[in-house]
Amino acid sequence: MNTIIYALIILIFMGGCGGNPSPEWTRASFNQLESYKKNYLRGNVPLAELSFRKAIEEIKTSGDIRIMEKTYLTKYAVQIASLETFDDSEYLRLAGVRQRLEYLNYYYFLKGSFAEVDLRELPVQYVRVFKASRDGNQREIDQEMSAIDDPLSRLVAAGLMVQKDQNSEFILSVAIQTASAQGWKKPLLAYLKKLHLYYNAKGDPKKSASIQQHIELINE
Repeated sequence: MNTIIYALIILIFMGGCGGNPSPEWTRASFNQLESYKKNYLRGNVPLAELSFRKAIEEIKTSGDIRIMEKTYLTKYAVQIASLETFDDSEYLRLAGVRQRLEYLNYYYFLKGSFAEVDLRELPVQYVRVFKASRDGNQREIDQEMSAIDDPLSRLVAAGLMVQKDQNSEFILSVAIQTASAQGWKKPLLAYLKKLHLYYNAKGDPKKSASIQQHIELINE
């Protein structure tokens, strides 16, 4: 699970110390955010968006801008993992109230604005692949992306490497294997389509046709 989401669970959604039960809005918003992630990655976007709106409405009852920022960043990470762009307008509105540098840094990372990223503020699971990307070493990029333990974080890194045109057959294959193992149909299809284009560009019609058949079987 992404570091942002870990923080969301441990520091906020699960409540504080002392054994007091967490408020209802924290449990409800956490559950709705988890529902968003699950349904979006499995390809049920309308249900996912409904869950996300419910999560935000629950958080609004507390008026906690900090948690809303984290929640939107989580949404953006899921979209990047699925090879999609995101509408950052809501996060920027929230950040305009009070900028939190660690959140802004993660936002720059997800946007692919690597020149703006402070390595010291980056979630630890992305540090090594970020360094490899900055150095332009494709072999290290491949190695460090595949070494990320958390499946969602691995797909976020893969999505960013595709965005930065630092992807490879290896990265796309690892992303496909990751999405397949988790039952995440949306990113699975996205990376299969990207691999199909990759083989077309490389002039490998046999592999391209095989990937196209795979895509068609999934979509039947």
